[in-house]
Amino acid sequence: MPQTPAGILARLRSVNPSSPRLVWHGRDGRIELSGRVFDNWVAKSSNLLVDELDAADGTLVEFDLPVHWKSVALAFACWQVGAVTVLQDGVLPDPASPASPGHLQGPDIVLSSREGADVAPPRLLVCVALGSLALRWDGPLPRGAVDFAAEVRSHGDVYLGEPAHADDAPLVHTGGRSLAAEDLTGLVTLPSDGDSGDAPTLLLEPGTDLLRALAAALTVWQQDGTLVLVEEGVPVTDRLLAGERVTGRLETA
Repeated sequence: MPQTPAGILARLRSVNPSSPRLVWHGRDGRIELSGRVFDNWVAKSSNLLVDELDAADGTLVEFDLPVHWKSVALAFACWQVGAVTVLQDGVLPDPASPASPGHLQGPDIVLSSREGADVAPPRLLVCVALGSLALRWDGPLPRGAVDFAAEVRSHGDVYLGEPAHADDAPLVHTGGRSLAAEDLTGLVTLPSDGDSGDAPTLLLEPGTDLLRALAAALTVWQQDGTLVLVEEGVPVTDRLLAGERVTGRLETA
């Protein structure tokens, strides 16, 4: 049985916590997050979700976000508080249908990086600036929206809530399916690195979707490895591969 997100976060904090776990190569440069730093971002985001957005066990959070290190951190924050991530390509069942689970009534919170995004009450909108050094949302903030970049840094570095998910609890809803940790890790097969026994450093090819990126993070971190994400349009050069000491590459599908 794969580790739950709570178990993975505990290992990120305790097993070589200063080692890089998530590396992002974007148009605005390279960002490296150690296990400790990633856990810190997840804790702050978890506290924001709970304190400002009333997120709780079973809250549905739609991700109108691309593959990005902030998207991965926000997904783990959702899972830490018991919320379920709803990916944009996933169509929620009609709540009026007898076959639909009763709790799938549409997302409660929408995380978006798009200008002009808007949601109708009572849903809540969180605008997520993707610039790694962004201190606030760039441009007019929609009425009632929360500015993630401006608010997250004021929240606590430690999440004190209880781990919310059982081993088989749903983490992602997409395409009419609810996926638990075991389902997600089953979407990714890690390339073999022989019998070296070393923790892998895996690069996920640009152009992948967020579902695969989240599955890759869960899978790679099961082995105390490092995940390298590359923004679409940024070339994967021999210099990048050598600099990150990549041991394998994960295809987009």
